[in-house]
Amino acid sequence: MNKRLITRVPFPGGSGQTPTGAMQFEGDWPGLFIRGDAAIDLMCKIRALVERLGKQEDPVVGLALMRLQQIADLIERDVVVRREGPT
Repeated sequence: MNKRLITRVPFPGGSGQTPTGAMQFEGDWPGLFIRGDAAIDLMCKIRALVERLGKQEDPVVGLALMRLQQIADLIERDVVVRREGPT
């Protein structure tokens, strides 16, 4: 598996728990933050969906499934907590 890619953002004055939702850093595009617990659930649902739909004839659906698989892989690599912890 590839090296974990985690960007840590200080959240001064925050509650310590950032909610799932839109997040923007200064002038950059807003992005989507998904809390770890929600991300792991999403990963499981993506994997089940990809398995059920299998190989697709429709190239648009195939590309969408491929992108979803990449997101599930990212969650597995960078979000799922393991004993060795963050580096």
